[in-house]
Amino acid sequence: MTLKKQTDYSRILLYFLFGAALLFLRYVGDNNEPLPLALVYAMGTSGLSPLVGALIFWLVSLTGATSTQLLLSAGQAVLLALGFYVEKRLQKSGTNKTSFLPLLCLSLSLGGFVAFAPFKAYVLPLGVDFFASALAQKVIIAALVFLLAAVFAVAVKALLKKFLKCRLKGEELVFIVLFFVLVGVGICQFLGVNAYMGIALFVLLTFACATKDASAIVCAFALSLPPALVGVASLERFFIYGVAITLFMKSGRLPAALASLAVFFLYGYYDGLYTFETNRLVQATLSAVLPALLFILIPTPLIRELENKLVFYREKHLSRIAINRNRAAIGEQLFEISAVFREIETTFAALGTTEAEESAKDYIRNAVIEEACKPCPQYRACRRKGAHGDLARLVDVGCLKGKVNLIDVPANLADTCINQSNVLYALNRQLGDYRKYMTETENAASGRALLAGQAQGVSEILKNLALEQSEPLRIYTDKERALNIALLSAGIVCSEVLVYGEEETPTLSLITFGKADVKKIAAVASEQFKTPMIISERISLTSDKFCCILRKKPRYDAAFGVASAKKTGEIASGDTHSLIRIDERRFMVALSDGMGSGEYARRISESTISLLESFYRAKMPPTSVLATINKLLTFSKEETFACVDVAVIDLDCGKADVVKIGSPVGFILSGNTIKVLDGDSLPLGILDSLHPETASYELQENDVLLFLSDGITGAFGSTTDLYDVLKGIPANNPQQLADLLLENALKAYGGVAKDDMTALAVRLFKAA
Repeated sequence: MTLKKQTDYSRILLYFLFGAALLFLRYVGDNNEPLPLALVYAMGTSGLSPLVGALIFWLVSLTGATSTQLLLSAGQAVLLALGFYVEKRLQKSGTNKTSFLPLLCLSLSLGGFVAFAPFKAYVLPLGVDFFASALAQKVIIAALVFLLAAVFAVAVKALLKKFLKCRLKGEELVFIVLFFVLVGVGICQFLGVNAYMGIALFVLLTFACATKDASAIVCAFALSLPPALVGVASLERFFIYGVAITLFMKSGRLPAALASLAVFFLYGYYDGLYTFETNRLVQATLSAVLPALLFILIPTPLIRELENKLVFYREKHLSRIAINRNRAAIGEQLFEISAVFREIETTFAALGTTEAEESAKDYIRNAVIEEACKPCPQYRACRRKGAHGDLARLVDVGCLKGKVNLIDVPANLADTCINQSNVLYALNRQLGDYRKYMTETENAASGRALLAGQAQGVSEILKNLALEQSEPLRIYTDKERALNIALLSAGIVCSEVLVYGEEETPTLSLITFGKADVKKIAAVASEQFKTPMIISERISLTSDKFCCILRKKPRYDAAFGVASAKKTGEIASGDTHSLIRIDERRFMVALSDGMGSGEYARRISESTISLLESFYRAKMPPTSVLATINKLLTFSKEETFACVDVAVIDLDCGKADVVKIGSPVGFILSGNTIKVLDGDSLPLGILDSLHPETASYELQENDVLLFLSDGITGAFGSTTDLYDVLKGIPANNPQQLADLLLENALKAYGGVAKDDMTALAVRLFKAA
């Protein structure tokens, strides 16, 4: 079964384009100069078929050639095709250094041009008779074609293998421009200047649409060279086209096309276009209207594809790949470390068994038997009656009560045992040692539980970091290009722009020069992303280069107010508050009221707040935070506890997660309404275990969250009285609210602070 080879239409189109280039190169001069030979040689060295190239070359020579020129072109085509064919055969046989064969055949072909081609000498303004002869000019032209063959070889290789795939070298760009300039001269000579103008305008519009930057002006300069060399158009005309199209391209394809037409008709006024005959006027007008119309009708997907190809080789992909690989590696390592801490938590939890307690009870029972029962003459009789089982029950009761007496002795043991006083004495002595042992065991168990909780919290932090780091940076090339263009339009030059993160909360990094206005950068970025952006960091790289990092500005900002007074006669207050930023979008506010007043209460309160700040900054789970602090406070030998209010507020959405641990009522003041916040948990440090509940509230613009210590709430008769006072205090200024509330509380106490008093207010408002 044979498979039909599919037709490669892209290859056919490629040969058609090179055939057109060969045709136009033939008309660069007036004497059928062999410039197409240079392109045929370049096609052969670039991997295209030398036979097809030679055939197209001979077919092109059929246009307007004499019989001598036809025979000469056929010989030149055969020589070049033969040179590449022999080179290929020798390479297959393992022979190296065969690249001289095509050059040799090219030299022989150019020698045939010098020897046999009819040639009419050009009139040169040099005043040298030697260069005025036809033979001398043919030798010079042959040498130039030989050099052009090398230039075209570099240009064609770059076009076929690197164009729109990677960044071209400087010499490659120069050689490509030279190639297209010569082809453009041929178009002007063969098809006329109007045809070239139409092609050039279409190319300029398409290039400007794909790049959307000032490189379109450079393209306009290159396109202006062919008509300038022919002597029919000045260089500045295309410069004006490039500037107009670049300026209006940001508004869309239609404004850019209309701008090109406006420049054309404006120049037509100075060129006398409107005095042309109808035939010439129509041709000139169509040379501007047709490319503009075709440009507008180009399907958008084709433009997008061209933009993506241009962006692909402009982008620095290796840096993104390196960053993503590093992020993935760090994420994997963090996840492994997280698993280690999870294993630590599991191990500590597994160690918390009751085996030690059961072993201690068995030891106590055996010790009592050895000390009080075995010396007794009724030992064997008691054993037969099962008195030892009753003794185990008595040990259980003793472990629960701490000591035993006659009333605790089981009935069967009381009827059997004749030496109860000795048994109770021995058992109570063992129970004293048991209490010390169990206290140490419980402390060890509490320590294990604390370490297990900490390991679990650290594991959660590391796991979240691992997930965050493992996510690769998303590529927003379109947005990066648009931002770069917008900044350039605002007079800010950026060498690099990087957009990453979630689409809703993007992060921008850019490198810029000089004394760029950071406020202007933020304004341009905000306009481009349709969301407020702020400068998060500004890092100086050199004396005139710096890096700006911008992030989405939170929807809300916050104002705070604190008013406090210590208990009259005390040197320190037991109330402590905290206001810290957890990250760029969340902050924590907390109020801790240590037990009692004075220096000891202050230390308890400060320790609680310090732990809260450290744990929340580390982004530990709130349940682990409060449980750990509670456990630490219970370790104290003295009576240590604290009432705590904690709120974590998200500035993007206004969500407030509130936890109240043994604290008095709090409030949310929203316009004319007041919401009471209450909790039923005991203070920190009273019970070994704590299971706080988090309540979530949606704060709106101008809402005020109010936390109070019991010194404030206790000054009023009831929550209702406090509610009435709050209704009469304006809440626009949180500091004024806190001050007036403290003032009213002091008045209620008769001017004497009977307890430590603190009011902490937080008001949300829309960020400017």
